[in-house]
Amino acid sequence: MHLSGQLSDWSISDLLHIMEVTSKTGSLDIEGERHGRVHFRDGRVTGAELDDDKSGSDQAEVADVLYVLSTLEDGSFSVGPADGPDAPGLTVKQVIAEVEALRSIEKEVVAAGLLDAPVIRLTPTIDEPLTVSPEQWATLANLVNPFTFTTLQDSQGRVAAVRIFHTLHKLGVADTIEDGDEEAYWLDQVADELSDAEKSAGSNGSAASSVEVEPKPASLVSVIEIDETDAPVERVPARGVSAPASTTLTDGVYDEIRRLRSKVNEK
Repeated sequence: MHLSGQLSDWSISDLLHIMEVTSKTGSLDIEGERHGRVHFRDGRVTGAELDDDKSGSDQAEVADVLYVLSTLEDGSFSVGPADGPDAPGLTVKQVIAEVEALRSIEKEVVAAGLLDAPVIRLTPTIDEPLTVSPEQWATLANLVNPFTFTTLQDSQGRVAAVRIFHTLHKLGVADTIEDGDEEAYWLDQVADELSDAEKSAGSNGSAASSVEVEPKPASLVSVIEIDETDAPVERVPARGVSAPASTTLTDGVYDEIRRLRSKVNEK
């Protein structure tokens, strides 16, 4: 069977059903703004390709390709000899159901006003803890480019950078790459020292002492050392609680100060 024509006359869904009802073995070529191929064996979909750089044979991968191809309004199609995977394949019903699920997701994104927004960022605050699945975490992780302590320190400041790295370390979500192995080693040391300091502060209610890691690379500085020679900053101690100007407090100590402050205020 020779089949060719224009996408303006036939939808991708129509073409899939024709290949299925005729139990066709062949490869459907789509030519338009995007180029795609859908492979069939006895009317079942065995694989799909998009622009020579995306291909797959499982249900989600095939649906991804067909979802993009289904948005084409202009172009041509033709069926040629089969040159795709020799596999059992998927039913057209399975593939179309997956494509429809993707369309439903897109409608939600459009309704939320996200698709046409000029800029998107992750919300900086949440009202309650979130539970993230491994698949969702992979999506979030792909949004963040690799970074180093030095670059983060330059943009966020020394203390903020250390706290961010400590949080990533304690959550177990910091993955080092080859170029950052040396700095990551020192990060682990600093994070462990901070963790010990927080435990100590929580047990005796006192401020954590200086954290020193020797020797250390120049890019990783002592968490506690603060240079105040250029511009002294007036410090206002919390009511009922005081600490030397040379002391840097960990999160655990801040929590203790808040607790003590609330007791003083109650009196």
